[in-house]
Amino acid sequence: MADTDISFSSGDVTLHGSLRVPAAGDGDVPAVLLLAGSGPTDRNGDSALLPGPIGTLRHLADVLERNGFASLRYDKLGSGVTGLGPYDVSDVADLGFSTFIDAATDGLRFLAGQPGVDAERLYVVGHSEGALIALSLAHAGAPVAGIALLEPLAVRLLDLLTAQIDAQLDAVVDAGQLPIQVADELRLALADAVESLRADGTLSDTLPEPLRNAGLVSANAKALAEEDALDPRMLAAQLDGALPVLTSVSAKDIQVRVEDIDALDSALVHTSLTSLRLHRANHVLKDIGDQQSTGADYIADLPFSDEFTRGFEAWLAKL
Repeated sequence: MADTDISFSSGDVTLHGSLRVPAAGDGDVPAVLLLAGSGPTDRNGDSALLPGPIGTLRHLADVLERNGFASLRYDKLGSGVTGLGPYDVSDVADLGFSTFIDAATDGLRFLAGQPGVDAERLYVVGHSEGALIALSLAHAGAPVAGIALLEPLAVRLLDLLTAQIDAQLDAVVDAGQLPIQVADELRLALADAVESLRADGTLSDTLPEPLRNAGLVSANAKALAEEDALDPRMLAAQLDGALPVLTSVSAKDIQVRVEDIDALDSALVHTSLTSLRLHRANHVLKDIGDQQSTGADYIADLPFSDEFTRGFEAWLAKL
């Protein structure tokens, strides 16, 4: 079935997206709100920062349709047709992470009102950062019958960012590409930036260039502080115990650590939890075989992971 172009409002923003509703045999069908990962990632899972298509969310919509589920995916603020909406670049600093949670809330409400959709069987599937939004919706009591957290952000954002930058610094120091003294100065500046964000939600404009290139700029300070305040494990531990939850993580994922998902699963143990452990998929759920992921494989012409798709379909069949 072809996608239908739709739009819905969230605050001052008109969000543009794609709705797909399979023909119902008897009665309305269950439906899924699909949420993209971080950055300028659009309704299909494609990023404006990469020179080619990825297609993760479009693939999920295809899988959902085959299994009798409607889906809504949309270009979040800063991506695709939605763009910056009514805002200028100078307005970005005033927009917090709550803007994205509000949009997802309004998207879920829009989906519930569509003809052919069973409003009593609404689910949210979030990929990467989108999983944190899915968790937030369920924690806030949104009318969801289950959530899937795919390669999710499973620790506080600034803790993950610190771990990633530390690993990168270790690598370039070990390769002889950066003096250890410079690396230590960057680590100290990073620790100060994290402390500032957590104390009062601000960032200095004089941070070293490598940290600014990692997104630690004052225009992002409010969004970073708000997102970091959401601890995925604390949110998970407070979910309704009857809620069906799916988590997935791959040993080949270079953005998510398996041990972090293990800890998230421990916080979800009271729910109806299904945990998928993958061995050949990269972060965007493409099958990379025996090779190691570098990030360049995100836009490679590769099939999506069968081990993920089979596990996801088995979870859908139980809903």
